[in-house]
Amino acid sequence: MAKMATTLVERLLAISHALSGHIDPGEAFRATAIEIGTIIPHDHMDVAILLHDGQQHVCYEAGVHTSWGALAKAPLSINVSPVRSVLRGEAAYLLTADALEDPRFHFDGAIDEPIYSAGLRSRIIVPLKARGEIVGALNISRHTPDCYSADDVEAAQHCADFVAPYIYALIQSEQARRAMLAENEARNRKELLRVGAARLTEGMECERRRIAMDLHDQTLADLSRIVRQISALHHQGVARAAQLADLEREIVNCLTELRHIVDDMRPGVLELFGLRDAIEAHLNRSVSRATPPIAVHIKDQSEGAADMLPERIRTALYRIVQEAINNAVRHAAPKRIDVSLLATGPTLTISITDDGVGYQATEAEEGGGIGHMHTRAALIGADLKVEPGKERGTRVCVEAALEGAAAPILLEADVME
Repeated sequence: MAKMATTLVERLLAISHALSGHIDPGEAFRATAIEIGTIIPHDHMDVAILLHDGQQHVCYEAGVHTSWGALAKAPLSINVSPVRSVLRGEAAYLLTADALEDPRFHFDGAIDEPIYSAGLRSRIIVPLKARGEIVGALNISRHTPDCYSADDVEAAQHCADFVAPYIYALIQSEQARRAMLAENEARNRKELLRVGAARLTEGMECERRRIAMDLHDQTLADLSRIVRQISALHHQGVARAAQLADLEREIVNCLTELRHIVDDMRPGVLELFGLRDAIEAHLNRSVSRATPPIAVHIKDQSEGAADMLPERIRTALYRIVQEAINNAVRHAAPKRIDVSLLATGPTLTISITDDGVGYQATEAEEGGGIGHMHTRAALIGADLKVEPGKERGTRVCVEAALEGAAAPILLEADVME
């Protein structure tokens, strides 16, 4: 008996050495599992640690890999844990000869699939305690049935008491680190959104001034010239057919320019006919006066998926695509622009490809059109990426939820050099 006690103490000291130097809870637990295996042989071992006032738990495992390992990053309620009776303190421990047949591990909603898939038959579950309170459970399993005895339960409890404070502290530290990173990321996102919104507002003000200048320099100038022509005809008392034809042409041009300005302010085609037609109309209008000419092609396999989105999201996506097309036409000097829309399951993909000169990386950093695209995406909870294409040019990608919070919309703009 004294020899067994000495051996146990030696093994616990080995566990202590295994724990030292580890700051990652998963690595620390796996190192511990190796040493515990010299005391209690096992095919699988995991530790469940309570979080959030004991209402949820995470899990780290060693040996056979199971779906329980996912709980390390995605905590679940202890109500679905097969070992909830130990976590709640309702049972001092669990010892079973065959967990596949033991009803204590199986109930409605229990995450008990690994017991079957990994063949975990013999099982010992003992509580982990820190400062006199249950903070988790140590779970030891073998494939062979009826392997463990009451002596093994006692040894498992000694191991659990020894490792509990260290493992619990590491997991609490890891959770605090993740929370801090999430908080910093949220702060950074909020600040970037604030700066981006300010830039977008400034850009919108510049756009209003541009529209005012277009109206003054183009439309009002055309109307003034038409008025002068009409006045001249009035004084002549008679108008030739050629003069009336010139006047009609001036009026048509004036109306066309005015429609372009109005469409830029409010995308009427988008509201009336949907995202696909709005993109095609803008694409054709953007290249209509290009010299040399730009060939365009649009392919739609989306089945109108985008038109099921709320108006503000649909409009933001249109503006992002509009900006990508404008950037290509104004700055890339392309010979061809291709646009495709593809809906696959919960995902909508819109890709824009041209064979122009691409963009400089600093353009995304300094704001401008690409900065506004980022801000528009952020304002609808989307994620936008602007990066070089696979071979040449630029790739623009924005992701947003297609239906509620279910799945992302993926919008891509590949601008080829």
